[in-house]
Amino acid sequence: MQRAMPQSVNARWPAYWTMFAVAGLGMAVGLGACTTPGAGPQTQRGDPQSIQAEKLAREGNHKEAAAAFETLATQATTAEVRDRLLLRAAQQHLQTGDNDQATALLTRLSPQLPTQDRVARAQIAAELALRAQRPDKALAELNLIPQPLPPDAVTEILGLRARALFGLNRPAAGVMAALDRDKTLKTQAEQRANQRLIWEGLQRSASANADFTIPTGASSVVAGWLDLGRAALMAARNPFTAKEDLANWRTKYPMHEANSFLTDDVLPELSVGLEYPPQIALILPVTGRQQAAGVAVRDGFLAALLQQDAARRPALNVYDTAAMGATTAYKRAVADGAQFIVGPLTKEDVTAVATSGDASVLTLALNQMTEGTPSPGLLFQFSLDPEEEARQVAQRVTNDGRMRGLVLLPNNDWGQRVFRAFDVELRTLGGTIAGMRFYDPAARDYSEPIRQLLLIDESRARANALNSTLGMKLEFEPRRRGDAQFVFVGAQPLQGRSLRPTLRFHLAQDLPMYSTSEIFEPDSAANTDLDGVIFPHMPWVISPDAASSAMRT
Repeated sequence: MQRAMPQSVNARWPAYWTMFAVAGLGMAVGLGACTTPGAGPQTQRGDPQSIQAEKLAREGNHKEAAAAFETLATQATTAEVRDRLLLRAAQQHLQTGDNDQATALLTRLSPQLPTQDRVARAQIAAELALRAQRPDKALAELNLIPQPLPPDAVTEILGLRARALFGLNRPAAGVMAALDRDKTLKTQAEQRANQRLIWEGLQRSASANADFTIPTGASSVVAGWLDLGRAALMAARNPFTAKEDLANWRTKYPMHEANSFLTDDVLPELSVGLEYPPQIALILPVTGRQQAAGVAVRDGFLAALLQQDAARRPALNVYDTAAMGATTAYKRAVADGAQFIVGPLTKEDVTAVATSGDASVLTLALNQMTEGTPSPGLLFQFSLDPEEEARQVAQRVTNDGRMRGLVLLPNNDWGQRVFRAFDVELRTLGGTIAGMRFYDPAARDYSEPIRQLLLIDESRARANALNSTLGMKLEFEPRRRGDAQFVFVGAQPLQGRSLRPTLRFHLAQDLPMYSTSEIFEPDSAANTDLDGVIFPHMPWVISPDAASSAMRT
């Protein structure tokens, strides 16, 4: 994959990525807030300790409430009361985000529960499944709840069901579940939160290329929400063009219930950060040794800028850092009235501006500062830094609970840099590298370094020694080392498509494989051999939906 700066997105970066991050955070917080299981089964009434635990829960002291309910459960005189207290504790752990403890408490419940407690257990299990990105499991848990749904839990159950259906890329069913939920809501605020659930569910389904075909006999409300799916996706992917899509939808559905939600909630959010400053400056090396890279960024920026509405398009000045130096170019841009500066491009120039004390306007640097350099408040770093990705991989590995692994990297400067960053971050997080090998990136066969890394040759040597000792030929199947929980591979796409099958051939098919984004190129036919590899990347690069594909092109 070419590592040049993405040209088509440069002019849009601050608002685009800010809006995408905010939208993603909003989805996580908003959906969790409107569907977390509620009070659930009641505990022993009149008991002072139970009353205090419930008071802590009502006041939002969920951690203390969970501890109180767990303590009460150990003192319960019957299994039914104990189970009910464990359920209340699990619900409080959900509120604090302690999914592991909530899961552990569910395993302590009796096999047979009264109907009310079965409902509460299913709600908690479904919420945990959704948080673990398992909508299929969430829906299976909800399907265990007997019909008709209990009136005091129907709102939460339908909310969970809607989220699970959207997660399974079934937007029509998700919309209908959410609309059924809407009938149980009493306040306008609750109904507005339910509309946001639908909106964000549509965004998720659209980003996965879900089928938005309107079912036969669907109401105009359902049809309108499904037609809104593409606009919802565009709002998440590229808020600069979303308003036109939303306006077209509103023309088609002028009386739809979502109109007020779009006017009051969505459009104001889309407007945040989307106004261009009147004057922008590019400070780039458009001559000298880095001319090719600087000109590529400049031309991509200009191409994106010229696509904007001329009435809103800011003035743009370009300053050559190769001719006048980065700090001089920066000062001149500010003196000429720039309210937003993009650049510099090289690490040295970014560091020079950062340490000069001159970063006085919002600045998007196109590289990272030298390690250890303090960052000025108005300077943001946007780079394709392999060390940063290596640190992200180490964080993901440990978050996945895999603390001991193997490392296979190319024997070049890039591989050395990636190794140092990954090693330091992994050790900082408590992880360990059990084995490490560098390979020749120009080689065609990677069997030797992989055999050495997996200790296959040692296994064969032990078998040969045993054969010699016994004086007879034994049936033997080599085994790889068993002390690793993952393998981290650094590779370009060509090497990656060879390394992955070779690892599998040498008995490492059960080891989760992590990599950096270098291994991926957006060509589905070429990436078959990379199925299952975990790597970081920007959503518009890896998402399969039409909006992301158009932006990538």
